[in-house]
Amino acid sequence: MVKRSRLDLGHGQRGDNVAIPIPLVDRGRGDPRNILGVILDRSDNDNYTLVTKNGILKGAYARNDFELCPQKLLYLSETNCVKHVSLRAAVILGSQSGGQGYVKCNCSGAKKCQNNRCKCFKAKLKCNSRCHQSLTCGNK
Repeated sequence: MVKRSRLDLGHGQRGDNVAIPIPLVDRGRGDPRNILGVILDRSDNDNYTLVTKNGILKGAYARNDFELCPQKLLYLSETNCVKHVSLRAAVILGSQSGGQGYVKCNCSGAKKCQNNRCKCFKAKLKCNSRCHQSLTCGNK
């Protein structure tokens, strides 16, 4: 099986562009399904070190964990080869919407959403229809 997968997938070289799939729990609803990276290094046992615009990804990736891209969209000179980040942190840094989390509060009581107990108020965001159905919210 290992021989067959090595033939089917092929080896990546330093500087090749790759598309790394982002797990559903690590990305927001509006984020892309893949993040673009570059192969930085390949070890003797075929584990790859990958780098993105936001830093070197922690951990080693097997060849079946990413897809090789046929075009050069990102060069090693355009990446951050100093800082080590997790995949989730790289996704958050490159996200248009701020990452995986959407804030919702479910507040109730007399002073609804007017102090730091409210998640929305603490994050300096306005409450929305996903938070609660109260019409008397003080943070809308």
